[in-house]
Amino acid sequence: MFRLLLLTTTTALFAFCGGWSPSLTINSVGYGRGLEPFYHNVTTHDSLCLGGTSHSGHIGLAGDSEASPKRSFFWYFEAQHKHEDAPVILTIGGGPGSSGMANPLFGQSHCKVTENRTTVANQNAWSENYNLVALDHPVGVGFSYGTHVNNSRAAAHDAYDFLVKFFHLFPKLSNNKLILAGGSYGGVYIPHIATVIHEQNIALTLGRGKPGAARLNLDALMVSNPMSDLLSHKRWALQQRCYNTDFYNALTCTEAFARLPACLEAVQMAYMHDTRALRGHAMDACENVYPDRIPGRSLENVNVRCDGSIGDCMPESVWAAEFMNMPKTKATLGVPARLNFTFVNRQVHEEFVAEGDMVQQAYLLYEPLLKAGYRLLHYIGKLDANCAWPGVLSMLRLIRCQYQTAFLSAPDLPWVGEDATVRAIGPGAGNFTYVLVNGAGHFVTGDQPALVKKILHHWVENVPFELEAGGQDASGETP
Repeated sequence: MFRLLLLTTTTALFAFCGGWSPSLTINSVGYGRGLEPFYHNVTTHDSLCLGGTSHSGHIGLAGDSEASPKRSFFWYFEAQHKHEDAPVILTIGGGPGSSGMANPLFGQSHCKVTENRTTVANQNAWSENYNLVALDHPVGVGFSYGTHVNNSRAAAHDAYDFLVKFFHLFPKLSNNKLILAGGSYGGVYIPHIATVIHEQNIALTLGRGKPGAARLNLDALMVSNPMSDLLSHKRWALQQRCYNTDFYNALTCTEAFARLPACLEAVQMAYMHDTRALRGHAMDACENVYPDRIPGRSLENVNVRCDGSIGDCMPESVWAAEFMNMPKTKATLGVPARLNFTFVNRQVHEEFVAEGDMVQQAYLLYEPLLKAGYRLLHYIGKLDANCAWPGVLSMLRLIRCQYQTAFLSAPDLPWVGEDATVRAIGPGAGNFTYVLVNGAGHFVTGDQPALVKKILHHWVENVPFELEAGGQDASGETP
């Protein structure tokens, strides 16, 4: 089956749909005329998420109008230290159809949601030293609303449009280093967004590109437990669920292995002849290869015992959805009261599925990006049976780039003092790096928040990991 890969406030509201003022001041920062007029509302607050200042609201995307809106919701958490000079991390959800607000509320921002539908300070915040911009992507997800798209390429153009306009609203951040972060179906979103940014930067250099846009200072990508290639994802899922763990019993494994070849053949056919009909056939062929829910177990972390539902296995998702729908929360965030928040938008998910967006080799987009000098990190929770590490590692092995030969022969070295191994190719933290976190599942930040914060620091600052000599490959065998 196909699962979703899954503050007292000072408020200023700006909504320009028609005329454009020569300059607009937000927190005493002005910016001038450049882009075509676009809708935006931004509220600034410091009590909803304890620990620092944040900004939230909607930005109108290309084609947006009052009659036919197309508006992305964002929540920007200022770095707690020297935010004007700090790198900017764009964090998005998966799905397709999952809200990006799970990331800040479950451990990336300076607050975390609680069972009481309030927030508490987060000691392992990404936003301690980095500006964190959480985006509900694509339109229709979370508090984003209006005209939908049904594929990751079109959604990437919307994300680029959002970023260009975001940096016009916060111009002092526009030259700061930009990092894209995502996981799960973000393994499809992230390479597409990076590709559009790279293409548009080239176009701007050549005197083309979006009128009024400035070059985005994209530096690196960081992806956790992704699905970036349906073939690798399906081919290796049973290795994790039947052999590496006891997630399935022997009968389920036998039946699933018998159904798997038809799925793999259909996906390969769709790769060879990319049509909507063949993508749909591949989706159908792979739909019931194996069950995704097992009573008593969490697919996202095989060590967690629960009834198998997201609500029971990850109750934070229920708390956070209720928190986001509270009238006070909406008012503080600058969200219209009529909008309802869910962590998963089923309509968006179904539209992407109908298009067959999952049936693609998104990982191939990394090849020109790596050649162009962008750095790529995958940090993977070993206990995930949803987007499992064997499939991720297989996908990484297939990326044809200047680092492939070294990556194929490199060992996974133990990280001194941490329950993780690292395979880093290149100087510093590496240009092509794979970190396997032993004590984490699908939601790596939630399972190992302190360790992920260390990974983040090493990656963004390009600081070498402290590694032991020797080591084992990811399968546990000595290379």
